[in-house]
Amino acid sequence: MFRFAHPLWLLALVLLPLFWLWQTRWQHSRKLRLPFTRLGILRQIAGENRFWRYFFLVLRVLVLLCLILALAQPQWGTGTRDINKSGVDIVLALDVSGSMLALDFLPKNRLEAAADVALDFISKRPNDRFGLVAFSEYAITQSPLTFDHQAVREQLQQISVNLEASGTAIGLGLAKAVARLKNSQAQSKVVILITDGVNNTGEIDPETAARMAKAFDIRVYPIGVGSDGLVRYPMGDPFDRSSYGMAFVELDMETLHHVAEITGTGEAAKVGNSQQLKQIMDQIDDMETTPMAATLRYIWAEQFMPLLWAAFALLLVELIARLLVMPILPE
Repeated sequence: MFRFAHPLWLLALVLLPLFWLWQTRWQHSRKLRLPFTRLGILRQIAGENRFWRYFFLVLRVLVLLCLILALAQPQWGTGTRDINKSGVDIVLALDVSGSMLALDFLPKNRLEAAADVALDFISKRPNDRFGLVAFSEYAITQSPLTFDHQAVREQLQQISVNLEASGTAIGLGLAKAVARLKNSQAQSKVVILITDGVNNTGEIDPETAARMAKAFDIRVYPIGVGSDGLVRYPMGDPFDRSSYGMAFVELDMETLHHVAEITGTGEAAKVGNSQQLKQIMDQIDDMETTPMAATLRYIWAEQFMPLLWAAFALLLVELIARLLVMPILPE
């Protein structure tokens, strides 16, 4: 975008035609005219003088034009959009215990399906901060709260089941997510808790962790993943999909319902396939809106220096022309 910082100086442009008239008519009419008998020579000299007179006059007008435009202070602006947001801080608390290898979310296991849906969820919320907590028999922070969504996505893509875990500490996982959020200044703080098991280890039970979340005004959306009854489960090598048997994985939805009730999010969701999980995440996306206001501002760059250099160059041309041409022409 282009503008003049001081556009009132442009009114001075009306003086340029007056300056032209003053130099070509009024000033010329005041010169003394004497009779001369050698009319041919006179016309030749007069023609040469007329050319140079108009040449120098055009230079003067151009100099004045450059100076007036420079005084008007031309500027070129680059528009930038300032986003004023008081968004949502979201921590994904993801179960990585051995039961997440179950294959009822074919063609992927439960953990891979949950990670894929989480990746899609993050991509839809570019203005929020995300963190990632993984838990099995203990809980670790895979990624602190950050606007660097690429870093969170990389952690999700690399996340794997803890094959050495002997239990599932849902309470510890939720408590770790609460710890990531308790000092947040965001308008809204959310934990999305994804698990497929029963809390059977850890120093903190899920209900206690939920009360901690409520104390810090953190909403928890528990999601239980897994089909009812027997499910396919890899046997031997957990990554060998050609060898699997049937296993029963218990899911404690009652505890997850209590967590949701304590933190004011209604009821926990239970999903049996990737499509249902995506639908639940989409519902959370709709509920947790991010208030945002955008203002457009311009960063202005001054453009008057080229005009000043142009004026200087024109004056230099006039000076050189007068030094080289005028001494050989009679007045």
